[in-house]
Amino acid sequence: MRLPEHLALLEEVDQGGTLVEVPGGFAVAREPRGIRLGDVPDPPDALVAALLKVAPHATAIEGVFTEPVATAWSVATGKQFREVGGVRLYRLAELKPPHPVGTPRLAVLSDAELCADWLSEMARTEDSRRGWVPGDRAVDLLAAVQALIAADRLWLLEDGGRPVTLGAHRPALQGVVRLGPIYTPAERRRHGYGSAMTAHLAGLFHPEAEVCLRTDLGNPDSHQVYQRLGFEPVVDLRRFSR
Repeated sequence: MRLPEHLALLEEVDQGGTLVEVPGGFAVAREPRGIRLGDVPDPPDALVAALLKVAPHATAIEGVFTEPVATAWSVATGKQFREVGGVRLYRLAELKPPHPVGTPRLAVLSDAELCADWLSEMARTEDSRRGWVPGDRAVDLLAAVQALIAADRLWLLEDGGRPVTLGAHRPALQGVVRLGPIYTPAERRRHGYGSAMTAHLAGLFHPEAEVCLRTDLGNPDSHQVYQRLGFEPVVDLRRFSR
């Protein structure tokens, strides 16, 4: 696998996903999360057939060459996929810190409910942007937040003594760290909080580790923020769902 392009696939394998390989291609399947594509053979039929054996109920596909896989899957199963947006993967070239604002601190257990509420808001916003049905995500956000806090991987930015932004990061995999989620509630935006949190998290690891992040293709504001901080685009990953 090529890093950071295929980092999400390594993360899925690390969390119990199944690596599926055929001549000229590979992917990772993890139900109910769906399928993340690596290299895709032309035609993709052999890869689709192998994936159907391990994830016949997958409802989402993400990758660079997603459309031919979604088409072949539809032919094989009669179930139609539609494009629902995608994400752009960025890598940090050289950190360009913004004007300092706020004070970052590690989140503690008493912050868990607030952080879970914010992440729920973030999920609803993203799902609406992608055209997904609210409630599609079967995730216990409070438990996930508590796990992040226990692992010292969830941060809050405070301004005037109150939390204004949250940020988290994944564990390092083969020398690469992915930042996210990073979220500022709507009423607290346009103050540089998201930039400050992103720069803080990146500075924890850069330049010793390679730092990357993903952001929704339908969110132009975040792209501008990350590019000003020194992140460069790596690849666009398209998503199809049924």
